[in-house]
Amino acid sequence: MDIEEVDDNDLLHENFHLNEMEDILFGTLSVEDWIIIQNVRSSFLSMFKSNCPKCSSIDVSDRASALISWSYFVHRIALMFISFFRQIDEFESLNADDRFLLVKYNMSPVLPIFKSFIYKTENDCCSHDDNVIAAKNRRFYMLCGDSSGIRGSFISTVHSIVQATGQDATLLSLLLAIFLFTPGLSMNEDEPLLKDSLAVHRAQGHYTKLLWNYLVSKQGEVIACKYFTQLLRTIFQVQSRCKRFQDFFRAQMISSDTVDSIAPVTLSFLHISYFFSLFIFLFDKLLV
Repeated sequence: MDIEEVDDNDLLHENFHLNEMEDILFGTLSVEDWIIIQNVRSSFLSMFKSNCPKCSSIDVSDRASALISWSYFVHRIALMFISFFRQIDEFESLNADDRFLLVKYNMSPVLPIFKSFIYKTENDCCSHDDNVIAAKNRRFYMLCGDSSGIRGSFISTVHSIVQATGQDATLLSLLLAIFLFTPGLSMNEDEPLLKDSLAVHRAQGHYTKLLWNYLVSKQGEVIACKYFTQLLRTIFQVQSRCKRFQDFFRAQMISSDTVDSIAPVTLSFLHISYFFSLFIFLFDKLLV
């Protein structure tokens, strides 16, 4: 699905909102819930529907250039996510240290969400057709020494999300909010405890309930229950595969002696602790 197709889907969504809004408001979703969902969806679309970084821009002339270029590609996407998160009231109201930790440890699992939204079935780095962009992407992973199927795992993750969500901007934006407010999502044993874990869990529960109510309003409770179970399986896959993805690139950055040239936010979510003071300084600027 390309960007133009996403726009067409947006029109279909708008028609759905206009035609069935009355039934929804008097059914599963309250007016307040509906407004919150629409605000999150609108923020997501305004941030990710256009002007997104493209993986085809990554320099694959040699290994060092590839890693450095990729780090800035991820850096730009991460800044977009931070801007999106800052439009979520529950995130803005958190303790500054907790906001930093949630972004630092939950950035890796949310990256495939971005890719699944802009994914196209043809002429895409993750599509099955043998195109120039996919060939360049294969060269990138080859330069990085991918011998354990990291690229294939990432592509499978993107396809799983696309299949599970249908690239529905409402579903994806609510999933992002749930991921953001999920401590331990990164499966990192060194993740520190939050200062106000109750507020974070309350926000997670709120957006999980919104997602459930949204599904029930569209599909009915029986189908929504089956779908929610499938979605949970997909989330667990995303979690484990992204942990492998993160560990792989962390090792690549350290072993390639390019750490000093890597983009700061990318260093943060790769958990390269030598630069921890730099992360704190950077996120103080971004999150305050």
